[in-house]
Amino acid sequence: MKRLFFVLLTVLVVFGIVSCASNAQKDEEEKHKIGVAVYDVTDDEVIAFRDYLTGYIQECFPEVEFYYSYAIRSAKEEMKFLEDACAEGVEGVMSFITYDLSKEVGYCASKGVYYMLASGTVTEEDYEAVADEPYFLGVVGPGSEIERQAGADMADYFIHEMDGDSYILFTGGASQGNEMHRVRSVGALEVFEKEFGDLGRDAEELAVTEEPVMLVAEGMDLTVFPGYTTREEVAEKAMEELESGGFDDGHGYDLALSMFSMYSMVDVLERLGIKQGVVDCYSMTNKELFADGTLCYVAGKFSSTIGPSFAAMYNAVTGYGEDFREDGRAFQMTQGYWISKDKKEYNDQYALATGVYVNAYNYEDLCSVMKVYDESASFEKLKTLTEAYTREEAESRREE
Repeated sequence: MKRLFFVLLTVLVVFGIVSCASNAQKDEEEKHKIGVAVYDVTDDEVIAFRDYLTGYIQECFPEVEFYYSYAIRSAKEEMKFLEDACAEGVEGVMSFITYDLSKEVGYCASKGVYYMLASGTVTEEDYEAVADEPYFLGVVGPGSEIERQAGADMADYFIHEMDGDSYILFTGGASQGNEMHRVRSVGALEVFEKEFGDLGRDAEELAVTEEPVMLVAEGMDLTVFPGYTTREEVAEKAMEELESGGFDDGHGYDLALSMFSMYSMVDVLERLGIKQGVVDCYSMTNKELFADGTLCYVAGKFSSTIGPSFAAMYNAVTGYGEDFREDGRAFQMTQGYWISKDKKEYNDQYALATGVYVNAYNYEDLCSVMKVYDESASFEKLKTLTEAYTREEAESRREE
């Protein structure tokens, strides 16, 4: 019966897509080009977001066109993309990476282009610096508290539920200004400190180390390894470290905890039998890694989680930006992670996390918070929808 329900629901949503494409014809002549700034188009999370935007959103809203970056790995590359995007005539930019928020927002505002951090975390200081700029829409993402807890919960799970006492913690861009990676790393390191005592250095300091740090405490060995392993020079050093086993006891690493996707390290982790946990996303790669036992824990975003961010940008480019500000200022909306600790749990959530026709944020959800489609749409409704991100809330919407 449950399977029949989902089959019928899928059929209904397919008809909904046809309907939404038809409804969108009223705005078909007025095209809206939106820039999408990403850190790496080959990253699983970026691929998931792009599949949702191009495979679902553009089907429902054919008047929208997306202009993508390729890979943004520095502040200079970020600004170059913004310059190119503005030259291409975008009306707004949904960004998934930021190096200098004030500069990025300032440039877009000078061109009359809206800017938002569509999925991410920034410091309160960075937010406050641009919160009153009309062309800055706001930030959607976990926020510092959830990010810190994501790192802490993963460390706690590996320490108490997994076999092994030799750990390597990959901090990603924590030392390079990536606030998400930094806060996650601090959360994990605070748990190690709580469980094993003084690590010799403060968790805040360790989280932003620019060179690998090896720590030994009663009952565990821990290496803190910085840098993006998607970059060749970092990947080479990371593979050497994993192969060497890190410490002098010849035991090798048992467990790898990463604050970002580790798909570039998959082969060596599998070969060495190192169990892995990540703060990442619901992707096919992670599904396969759960199946073979290499991956044991995921705190992940899902593809349609960015639906409300698109809705916010759509409101702005269709002339309703002022209606969707929080007391006249740029908004800060919270979306956290789904958690999977085993293969079954991951598979159970994967379909809803990645579905095109049945997903956590669908056409009807988004239209309900878009002024062009629903006159009752308001900031309060957008915030409520955005922050109803849990699996249970998403399933409840699909059953209505």
